[in-house]
Amino acid sequence: MKSFSCAVLVLLLPLSGSALAVSTTCPPLSKNITSSNNWIMLGGDAKGAVRQVVAGEFGKDVDSQKRVLGQFDPCGDLMVADITYDKNEGNVLLTMEQHIARVQHGWVAEYAYLVKVVKEGKEQVVDNRQGTISWQAGQHGNIVSASDKFTSMGKDGFTDTTYRYDKHFRLEKSVARGNDNASNGENTWRWNPQGLVTSSSSSRGKDSYSYDKQWREMRLDGLSTTPVSTLHSVDECQLWDEVGNCTLSYLHETEVFAKGTIERHLSSAYKYQYWDRAPATAEDGD
Repeated sequence: MKSFSCAVLVLLLPLSGSALAVSTTCPPLSKNITSSNNWIMLGGDAKGAVRQVVAGEFGKDVDSQKRVLGQFDPCGDLMVADITYDKNEGNVLLTMEQHIARVQHGWVAEYAYLVKVVKEGKEQVVDNRQGTISWQAGQHGNIVSASDKFTSMGKDGFTDTTYRYDKHFRLEKSVARGNDNASNGENTWRWNPQGLVTSSSSSRGKDSYSYDKQWREMRLDGLSTTPVSTLHSVDECQLWDEVGNCTLSYLHETEVFAKGTIERHLSSAYKYQYWDRAPATAEDGD
């Protein structure tokens, strides 16, 4: 689960006791369905019967922090996720947070972000947005549509998105339309026979994923554009747990502007708990 949508670690529900055997009868193709749903809502997925994941990303030469908590049921459905992101670079201050919860017919996310610019010693708000995303699940449990209703700098807006899948319920394409030009457009995903995403792309960029012979994620290469820059990124995994999920990665970003280039180095750590495995203890080396 390498990438996450920007959003805060607000609560950490306790998970105690020994591992529970996964006896729940899951729907057909549930792994493909939950994997596709996680890519839509979280921007990534993980191996195995994940019960909880806690992740943190920290800048080495930039004041940047991202924290993520996700919890899942025995069939892989996301139950709750909290994400926060804070960044202070140059004269720009950015804070973002998001809470996702499972509801009867899908998921709902509440989010907010704030961007300030410091000019002559004073903070000036340049972007302030709050919104609610509702993801609707179809009869098979896969997300078929989403509606994002928001208020940005005092003005109401919306983005509606539809999703298309292959015959195995692997996410292939999304189409977003609304009055926010930055959110509009198409996104596509490509999968290998092992059920792993090899690339995701849009008109604004592309991410490519590389795996080793054990199908563990090794590297993520990204290229994206903004109205003022081009961003190249390389995220390489350094350590994996016994299931094959990455637990430590190093990210190098190069952002090119018209008048210069910024280099950034960040590290991410991930901690997984599984439904079918006993929680790790201090004696296990954690």
